[in-house]
Amino acid sequence: MKLDLTGLGIDVTPGIQEYAEKKVQKLTKFFDDNTIVHVTFAAKKEKQEVDIRVEYKGKTYLAEEFTHDVYAGIDLAIDKLIGQIRKQKTKMLKERQDGSAPEEVVSEEE
Repeated sequence: MKLDLTGLGIDVTPGIQEYAEKKVQKLTKFFDDNTIVHVTFAAKKEKQEVDIRVEYKGKTYLAEEFTHDVYAGIDLAIDKLIGQIRKQKTKMLKERQDGSAPEEVVSEEE
């Protein structure tokens, strides 16, 4: 996975970078090495915004969190992404079983 970290109005410290890399590794069971993960940290008035965008095979998964703690925002955003991915996978498998989706649309890697 390719990880891109950006800070808007906030410094991405080595601690934040290491924590984000560790948490993004949870997504490796769903995606391969060609996946691009963009993590953006932004300082808003009283809260921190964590935006995680995953680009994989023409699809984009997005999770945004507004929290007081950047680390908690990373955790919540990763959990949201995993939920989205599982929902998409379940939908694709159901369509395959019903015969409504062509076989080449559904990837075995997911």
